[in-house]
Amino acid sequence: MQLFKKGLLAAAAALVLCSGTVSAAADPEAQLDTIAGAREVWKYEFPALCAPGEVPVHRHSFVPRTTLIAVTDLDGNGRLELLFRHVDYLKWKVGSVPYAFHQIPTAVAMAVYEVGADGRLARLPVTEDGCGAPDLIGLDVSHPILEDGVRWYPVRTQQIYKVKYGYFYYIIAHQRVAIKDGRVMLKMLADERGYYNIYDVDRFEEVATSINIYDGNPAHKEMLPADFRQTAFYQEFDRSYTPRGTVHWISGSELNSNPHKALLSSWQGFVSGVMDGMG
Repeated sequence: MQLFKKGLLAAAAALVLCSGTVSAAADPEAQLDTIAGAREVWKYEFPALCAPGEVPVHRHSFVPRTTLIAVTDLDGNGRLELLFRHVDYLKWKVGSVPYAFHQIPTAVAMAVYEVGADGRLARLPVTEDGCGAPDLIGLDVSHPILEDGVRWYPVRTQQIYKVKYGYFYYIIAHQRVAIKDGRVMLKMLADERGYYNIYDVDRFEEVATSINIYDGNPAHKEMLPADFRQTAFYQEFDRSYTPRGTVHWISGSELNSNPHKALLSSWQGFVSGVMDGMG
């Protein structure tokens, strides 16, 4: 196990050297120690660790048991990131709504921290175009889209909404996520909105009412599902969007109970996943 750990950390160092940008804090092991010791920085993702009045707005609507964390290097600058994924789900008894609905978030939030050039962990600000937080569970780092030196990653985010009289609506957002110069950037590329026809707890259908690709083409507004699925955008997005577990998620409770072990496990999963993707 120790040899495996050292091998992965050596591979991580090699990936850093190949990325074209090497920071002074390129040693992954030292950075994992930094992140593990920065509880006072990332504690705000966990209400139980905060004093009254300290819980930030983005944490008010989410239960601790759904929080996941991951260690990555999405921008390839050699400085590790700590990702947080927060979600909330429908609060219904089993059997009262389709089983699949219990796995679709009703709300999504995220936070991204990075070890800076000064060796300290800090939360990164977010620049977005009104698309809202993506569900980072869908990150696939084996297929980055390179544009002007920026690594963009496709993410599909699905959320469900319940309104009066028992009707359920959904939105599926096709997004991109990138980290550049110490900032998280989000882009909304397309979205699909609609409702569910429910027939049984294991049988339902999605009925789209509005599909838009935000590329400036008038023909890509208010599209029919069949037309949307024939577009080059949809087909290309699905070709690149093939999650293979290259971001290794760990429960937030594991981070709290044994920070270094949880962070190391996530980082090892990330490195091995990237190496598999390169092969």
